[in-house]
Amino acid sequence: MDGDILAFDDDAQQGVVEATDGQRFTFQLSDWRGRGLPGPHMPVRFTPRGERAEQLINRPEAQLKARASRPHSPQDDARDAVSRRHSGFAIAAISVAFLSLFLDGLAPLLGLVVAVLAGLGLRQIHRAPQRYSGRLFCWGAIGLSLLLAVLSVLVEPSLQPPN
Repeated sequence: MDGDILAFDDDAQQGVVEATDGQRFTFQLSDWRGRGLPGPHMPVRFTPRGERAEQLINRPEAQLKARASRPHSPQDDARDAVSRRHSGFAIAAISVAFLSLFLDGLAPLLGLVVAVLAGLGLRQIHRAPQRYSGRLFCWGAIGLSLLLAVLSVLVEPSLQPPN
């Protein structure tokens, strides 16, 4: 018979179970065969013997049915693209690379800053590609800083006076 435990007294080791038809039965802890300890509002299955319930066990629960996953759609790609954002390091790297275009004297120092920022950006993107984008910014910043470093060395006048 199926029912629910209404109450269980730990000190007295006795409880009351109510069957689905409304009848009430008492039980002892020695009649409990379920998982854990009996408690109120616990669904049980038991064998009635007069006014007592024996062989109480947890009522088996129905297994949940698996749900089919929904097919992948183009809207999912758009939603994923919206949730991704550019790495802050990548944006900082490309910004500093463009800034170094106008500050010729600081090009080597800014090139080093660009390399560090771009490296941090690539690392951040590699660790969480579903969250961050901006690889092209990082590689573009590195390329631009290398180009500026080469140009600054080629264009810089030599320190020796001509003969």
